[in-house]
Amino acid sequence: MNKALAVMIVLVPIALGVIEIRLPSAIAFTESAPTQTSTITIDTAVQIFTNYLTRLGNPDLALHEVEEYQNNFYASYFEKSTGIFAFQMLIWKPGSIWTGGMMGNGMMTGIVMPEPGPNLMWNTKYGVMGGMMGIYHQTRVGNNMTISADQAKSIAQSYLDGVFPGKTAGDADTYYGYYNIDILNGNNPFGMLSVNGYTGQVWYHSWHGTYIQTIEVTPIPAPEFGQNSAILMLTLILPAILLLRRPT
Repeated sequence: MNKALAVMIVLVPIALGVIEIRLPSAIAFTESAPTQTSTITIDTAVQIFTNYLTRLGNPDLALHEVEEYQNNFYASYFEKSTGIFAFQMLIWKPGSIWTGGMMGNGMMTGIVMPEPGPNLMWNTKYGVMGGMMGIYHQTRVGNNMTISADQAKSIAQSYLDGVFPGKTAGDADTYYGYYNIDILNGNNPFGMLSVNGYTGQVWYHSWHGTYIQTIEVTPIPAPEFGQNSAILMLTLILPAILLLRRPT
């Protein structure tokens, strides 16, 4: 099935109210911008995405950053306890070509909604699973992808060499079931793509348009130094300390 058609099959019935999403800990439609015709700034978008997170009521989730593109504002959320990215959301700008025609004549402009593509179709914990039309529910608890982050970055670079020569793949952000990778033009952001963590399939995010700017809201925490790691470190260091303290 054509990717664009598959996304429309999922998104249009939800936007029309044919399918209702009810899962507080997963992605859903909630906060809306002041109006669907007024200009939305990135500061306004940050506040709307933050309000959305508050309404979810999940203390383990945090808003990482908000990126502004020609067509929309993009937000990424992550789990504090694992450091794994959870899901991606959008706010469509007024006048975007993606919000007209079959997408509803602008009816999706200004509301927080799930990003189409891998976020919906590949996300094994927070995405659309089960049936063509799909419903939101959490499925796999772990994230045992068979493709590593380094392999995903290599796959992304091979794709870029063929489709966008001269562009480079950034670091691979780990989501449940896939990796999200920034596309760089030199040191500057150009766009993004995703790599399926099981099949290696690449999905370019064609709906953003030209990159404009980024605001980081919450840094990704460094991995916690667990108790087992501390014991192992002491086991390795203590003999050396004792050896140095031995009288000569």
